[in-house]
Amino acid sequence: MKRFFGFLGIISLTSHVMAQERKYGPLRLDFQNARKIDFAIIIPAKNQQGQSLFLGIYCQDRLFNFTGLEGQWKEWEIPVNVHEAKIVADACNQI
Repeated sequence: MKRFFGFLGIISLTSHVMAQERKYGPLRLDFQNARKIDFAIIIPAKNQQGQSLFLGIYCQDRLFNFTGLEGQWKEWEIPVNVHEAKIVADACNQI
């Protein structure tokens, strides 16, 4: 029984750490500070150069959006690569 609770403790610590920041290709996403706004999920992120941006996920239609370096949102689109598809799947299933 002690092993079981010890295992649960390790899993809960690991999942908490993984939930804070995740890497998807060139992006690091801050899932801890992700927020639902209306029907979208907004996730703070950083690119390879350490520049801040935001990702938007619209789960109902599985769409992806992001802010450029100037802070303006781009257009809602279907994910175009494996990293974007994984971000959409993880955000929609976990937030």
